[in-house]
Amino acid sequence: MKQMFLFTLMMFMVATTFAGTPELDCREAYTSSPELSQKKRVAADLVESIWQINWQQGHGKTGKIIFHEFGAADQILPDGEGAYTYHQSQWTLEEYNNALFLVISHLDGDKRTNMYRVFQTCDGIDLTDIGSLERLSFKFVGKKGNAQVDYMTQNLTGEWISSGYAFDQATTMEDCGTFQEMQDAFLQYSFKADGTYARSLGNRGMTIRETGFWDITEDGRFLLMHVKDPSGTQILRTDVTEVMQMEDGSFTLRQALHNRDKNDLFCTNLKEFGFTRWNPKQ
Repeated sequence: MKQMFLFTLMMFMVATTFAGTPELDCREAYTSSPELSQKKRVAADLVESIWQINWQQGHGKTGKIIFHEFGAADQILPDGEGAYTYHQSQWTLEEYNNALFLVISHLDGDKRTNMYRVFQTCDGIDLTDIGSLERLSFKFVGKKGNAQVDYMTQNLTGEWISSGYAFDQATTMEDCGTFQEMQDAFLQYSFKADGTYARSLGNRGMTIRETGFWDITEDGRFLLMHVKDPSGTQILRTDVTEVMQMEDGSFTLRQALHNRDKNDLFCTNLKEFGFTRWNPKQ
């Protein structure tokens, strides 16, 4: 009986050790590649993956960050009102005394720079700000190269028009929109295969036209529209729109509508916009 107990205990220990071996079940042992240095492995992990940002003291607040090989990172963060904002930053990895640090330089707002101590984990990457000691984590969401994104990019290319009344009806003078629906109001998009887009919105008496660059985040969740200034020399802002539905002849976006001219007739609160494919007359 004693021998049977010892044998069972040994088998349990072997099975437990086997199940917990990082090489077998822990996010490919932090993406493997033992021939690479730690710095190169973490850099590859950052660039090849899509990350959800979790703040330790964020009260459930989460965002998304996508790292690019050329040293830029796209941050998509909640604005507290149900919508999202876009922030661009630059990133690099530095090594000091065998410790690895992620340096993020923010290109907007207060243009601050943060340095985080990096620890890879089975779920992603844990970080500690060496200045404030704030802790956050990057949770691994998935690998880039989503076939769904390729489909969405191809499907979105073309001409689109809002399938319903796109603007808001105001209840006070401070609200976006008008007190009654505008006649002949329209909202149109043209997405081109070269990555440029144009948006036209207005009514019978006024048209506001914006141009810029567009892309879809690697998880297929957000459509980003980088709005150019009238001279076309710089980006004024980036609109983050959440893709709620997409089919061959229609799609639905969720956003608060803004325009370059800050015309309060054609802005909206956070809402969903439906679009159908539109082929203008030749």
